[in-house]
Amino acid sequence: MIHAIQKIFSPSTMNKALAQFGNVSVQHFLLFSMAGVMVVLLVTLIRRRMHRKVLLSDVLTGMVVAVYGSIILQLTLICRESGSRIGIELNVLHGLQGPDNDFHWLMMAYVVLNCLLFVPYGFILSLFSFVNRRKKGIQFLLAFLMSFATSLFIETAQLMTGRGFYEMQDLVANTLGGVLGWGMFTIILGLGKMLLQKKEESW
Repeated sequence: MIHAIQKIFSPSTMNKALAQFGNVSVQHFLLFSMAGVMVVLLVTLIRRRMHRKVLLSDVLTGMVVAVYGSIILQLTLICRESGSRIGIELNVLHGLQGPDNDFHWLMMAYVVLNCLLFVPYGFILSLFSFVNRRKKGIQFLLAFLMSFATSLFIETAQLMTGRGFYEMQDLVANTLGGVLGWGMFTIILGLGKMLLQKKEESW
């Protein structure tokens, strides 16, 4: 285990893996974030006009997801040149099995980074689901489905624009990251409730 962690997070492997995400443009990040927030506000305004109930927590959720979504799009799509990566790889274990070499550990690093990329996404979705008093099962389902749908959109867009390979491995890693984000939130929430209960008992 220690050997694997050292190999995956070695500077050379991480530098090669991070290079695949491209360079993030602050201008593009701000532009897409503002566009996402404006869309959320427009939808909110339309719903209010239709006399539909709009929760403040839902509006905030939409804004946060829009901002974080712009980061994901920057890293996986926008910052890459069109036609630079073309191909489809449906083998989920591609590069993960085989000899102990640089390619193997680079593919492992890709999986780890793709997973970590969606952890905050799942955490944010779970947080606002909790604020809206949705049940734990709904929180999990939302994190799972949104992570899967977002990753599927990215993979499809990459395939259509040639800005990335369509890889089932990425789809699985992203979705797993979203679920881990839900799990992280659930653990933190459980610890918080336990500490609060102990504090109340001590009184």
